[in-house]
Amino acid sequence: MARSPKASKKSAILERKFRRNLLFVSLSALLIKVFIIFRIQGFDWYDAGNGDLATGLGELLDNNYVPPNAWYGADGENYIRGLQGLVDEGFYSGEGKLSYWPAGYPMLIWPLIEIFRGYFFLALSLFQSIVYALASIWFVDEIRKTRLSRSCYLLAVLLAFNPTLSLNTIAVGYEVSVVSLSLISAAALIRSVVSQDSKLASKQVFIASIAFLFATLMQPRLALMAITFFIVWALAKYRLALVVPFLALTLGLVSISPGILIFRNHQVHGYAAISTNLGVTMRLGAGPEASGGYSNNAYGTVKCPETFGNAAAKDSAVVKCVIDWYLENPRKSLSLFWNKARFFWSPWFGPEANGTMARNPWSQYHPLRSSIQTQDGYTLVYGVAGKTVSWLWMLGGLILLIRGFRYMWGLGDLERLLAIVAGSNFLINLFSAMLTIGDHRFRIPSMAMSILLQAAGVASLFYKVRQFQSREKQLITWPVFQTKLSERSGS
Repeated sequence: MARSPKASKKSAILERKFRRNLLFVSLSALLIKVFIIFRIQGFDWYDAGNGDLATGLGELLDNNYVPPNAWYGADGENYIRGLQGLVDEGFYSGEGKLSYWPAGYPMLIWPLIEIFRGYFFLALSLFQSIVYALASIWFVDEIRKTRLSRSCYLLAVLLAFNPTLSLNTIAVGYEVSVVSLSLISAAALIRSVVSQDSKLASKQVFIASIAFLFATLMQPRLALMAITFFIVWALAKYRLALVVPFLALTLGLVSISPGILIFRNHQVHGYAAISTNLGVTMRLGAGPEASGGYSNNAYGTVKCPETFGNAAAKDSAVVKCVIDWYLENPRKSLSLFWNKARFFWSPWFGPEANGTMARNPWSQYHPLRSSIQTQDGYTLVYGVAGKTVSWLWMLGGLILLIRGFRYMWGLGDLERLLAIVAGSNFLINLFSAMLTIGDHRFRIPSMAMSILLQAAGVASLFYKVRQFQSREKQLITWPVFQTKLSERSGS
């Protein structure tokens, strides 16, 4: 039955108010961060370098100064050293940090230092914070169009005020920039489905592909997420005849990123490799004395034969050596995989924490951080009480995540598609950590999708699936599977 004009007008007013309130949440968090950015004191590296950009960066690093208007992430100095190489020598810089780690993040922030020079750290913090705010706003606004709309306020608050995600936009590091890009790609998917746009090369497909292109440029292992994301999109939206062209288009764009990194390293060092740190990372998390995470006796416990050749050849040999060790020691391997999964999901602070998030602003300014300065406080935080709270935090978050996935799966249609995308995003990130080293910092790239599932998990405590089953028209028909069924019935 059609709505009366008066009811339609009232509904439109409520809709505008709803969107305005959601926008207010994200913009409030952004304004708070801008205030924090301008309050961060540091060494004026530009003046110290007498106006010379490269000298200023060098003095900043050599004297271990903290920059103004930004914090260092876990590998902040390494990214700045890579940036130093790009500033000094250009794209084909021989700086070791640009080949040991993927060079994507320094390359992407390179234009900022050329444009803003002495105000680089201020520009970086503001740019990363604004991009994250805009990505969150778009994503939540698209979620509003789904049957998860009742969890929009919670989702907006968690994305805007989650201390780890929100404050790390002020840090020198790629992690939260990847989160922003994952939000953009997911929002593009939702808009494509809701608008029922089935064009092979639509604007939304292009936006999602470019978002993953930049994400994999910063962290190439995210290519597996991109592959899964676009395969799910293809199966949900396109007929079988269009699946291959769709994947060729999207994954072809994404593959530009590793191509750029391989080309650069081949031109500079003569080997075709994205980076040369995989073997070292895998070796840290393996071996008879390893814990699966970072510890004093973990390094080099897998005995690998001496190898010769360039850095890429040595790295590949170590990777093969570690894989062989896993296959030869299945019981110990299973124990290490369990530890790595636990460390991946561990809190940022406390007795169960394990990883490279010591510089996490939330960890630095955690309410309990000051209490461990006394023996009683240390015993409380790192004793039985602290371990109990840590495990309740981990289990509670995981239970909400699983419950949210089941809830979204039960809704079917577009919500089921989002559950698959979010769940696969989390699992691929987890498995990547299990194959290398357990580090709770590795959880950050998938945190936005985890938060979506957890917000849905909270919603499931109050709303039943049957309340949301009605929709005028199904948005997802999974045409590939329908095609297969029709072909089978026709035969």
